[in-house]
Amino acid sequence: MADTVPAHIIRRTLTEVVIDPQHARRRNTPAFRAAKRRLKQDGHWRCYICGATTRLEAHHRGMEYMFEADTDFAALKAFCEEWDLYGYGRLLQHQPITTVDDVRNLMVLCATHHREAETGIHMISFPAWIAQKLAKPGADPVPQEDAHA
Repeated sequence: MADTVPAHIIRRTLTEVVIDPQHARRRNTPAFRAAKRRLKQDGHWRCYICGATTRLEAHHRGMEYMFEADTDFAALKAFCEEWDLYGYGRLLQHQPITTVDDVRNLMVLCATHHREAETGIHMISFPAWIAQKLAKPGADPVPQEDAHA
């Protein structure tokens, strides 16, 4: 029998240093509104992690809105074609990306898996965050803080 490590809780305190450059206040641009409309029309308006259909938000998955002025759009396009969640990278491969609000750069998430609690992509490391999608049914790889108190 293989040597096993018993289940245990791992607690990390991450310190992240990011320069949030000067940028325009977030607004719903025409491109952002059109991208959300397309995601809805194409049947993608559900949380990428849990499948929820309420409290949904569009997450800038490759480059965040605050980094738009620093974006290498050719690199963002290549990333969106490599990590092509909804098929838009392949479908739109002959069109350049000129804004971070492009549909290819968006991922639909519920508020919980986007920016809330200990489960949101803005709150935890990517390996822990994606485990919430890839874990077996009933597994709870990222429990809320009080779940094991």
